[in-house]
Amino acid sequence: MDSSFRDFRGGIAGLCWLLSRHAEAIEIDLIRLGLRLDDLGTLALSWRDLLVIVRRSSPGSDLAREINGGEPPWGVTDYLLAAVVDLLANANWQRQGKKSAPKPRPIKRPGQTVEGQKYGSKPIPIRDFDAWWDNPER
Repeated sequence: MDSSFRDFRGGIAGLCWLLSRHAEAIEIDLIRLGLRLDDLGTLALSWRDLLVIVRRSSPGSDLAREINGGEPPWGVTDYLLAAVVDLLANANWQRQGKKSAPKPRPIKRPGQTVEGQKYGSKPIPIRDFDAWWDNPER
């Protein structure tokens, strides 16, 4: 899976945290397996079962897509294909011989920030820092 699952601690508390943020995605993945979230805590779906299902979710699952901002996480093949496309685009650009032609842009990878993207417009005054730091929506 992606980095969101690497930090996942597990256990019932971890599952409750994940359910509070991604309940619908988990529920649709369970429905596809013939299970229901209402069955959680019964013989049909134990907490351990849910933990295993969440940890072993496929990259194409709704949970993985939701955690990755709507896109499925990339695998090794996806990164290799993007590298090949970028290399071919650059090679073709070099061979055309026109110095005025714009250099091709590489394919955007997951987690890559937009070039030149800035966060915030000015520093936070020290008197406002604690309120900013304690804000849960930050």
